[in-house]
Amino acid sequence: MSCSYTFPGNIRFGEGAFRELPACLPAGCRPMLVMGKSFSLSAEGKELLELLAPLQPVIRIGVPAEPPLESVDELITLGRAGQVDSVIAVGGGSVIDAAKAAAALIPVEGTVGEYFSGARTIPGKGLFFAALPTTAGTGAESTNNSVLTDTATKIKKSLRHPLMKADLAIVDPMLTWSCPRALTAASGLDAFVQAFEGYTNPKASELTRALSAQAVKLILKNLKAACDGDHAARNAMAEGSMLSGVAFSQTGLGAIHGFAHPIGSLLHVPHGVACAVLMVPVMRWNEPVCGARYRELAEICGVPDFIGAAEELARALEIPSDFKKYGLTKDHFPFIVKNCRSASMATNPRPFTDGEAEDFLETFC
Repeated sequence: MSCSYTFPGNIRFGEGAFRELPACLPAGCRPMLVMGKSFSLSAEGKELLELLAPLQPVIRIGVPAEPPLESVDELITLGRAGQVDSVIAVGGGSVIDAAKAAAALIPVEGTVGEYFSGARTIPGKGLFFAALPTTAGTGAESTNNSVLTDTATKIKKSLRHPLMKADLAIVDPMLTWSCPRALTAASGLDAFVQAFEGYTNPKASELTRALSAQAVKLILKNLKAACDGDHAARNAMAEGSMLSGVAFSQTGLGAIHGFAHPIGSLLHVPHGVACAVLMVPVMRWNEPVCGARYRELAEICGVPDFIGAAEELARALEIPSDFKKYGLTKDHFPFIVKNCRSASMATNPRPFTDGEAEDFLETFC
């Protein structure tokens, strides 16, 4: 099997690495800065704004969760009007995905909806794009896609192009220190899922499995302590999330993400929570096909049962076992099944027929 790998142009990791941002940008650039609202109020957020002030960036603070097309169009309009030549995203997955799409589309014609629907095709490389994640995390700083939501149709899917990868990814654990506990748990479990879905993915290689395995080990060991505010654990989580993102961006994911996208967009379930609820049931579905891989991960992590360890982690972080509080009913099944047929579902180790998918969903009502 031949393998091809693509990575962000430059990845910088470490405490305080965010201070290197101005020196890593193109000389004389005119950037647009898109920053998460909560992070902008943190000490690191304020320092970053001061560091970038000499560049007189066009600034947008705040992007809605599960970024809607309208928010991306606002960024595109802002960037075109400001004649920016680069985009910097500092935030969680929603901020990075929205800014990444804007960076791709500011230099071309049309609205994001036209590209989302397929009426237009991204022609090539967009603006210089830098991503600094403030959660650990979605891996959006490593991927070549942007997960967006059409609020009119409730369809959530990826806008993608091989050249949408960040030119610069700065993964600084300090930027995650102010992340609230609930968001730390949800984003951390998303990174955990991405790590083991990348490990069991049929497209995985020895290289990607090595990265995924280390990510799984770091996250399983450190997520609970990170949620309790331990800085060393948060640093380890940032590294684990980074490794997970680099790995799964080469392989793809699985059915947890396949189901999570339509469930999230339809019922307004935060993405990390949706993945966490689906995590163990999908693992048990896949176990007949990839049980050997789970045993490998158990040995790597030093636990007797990998699925059991994942279940215990979800329990410790108070993840619900179903979607009852979000109002899931059988009436939602046709939409979910129709819209779960993404690239993630296509690479799940054990396929789901439509009927099997509906039977599976019944356990969450």
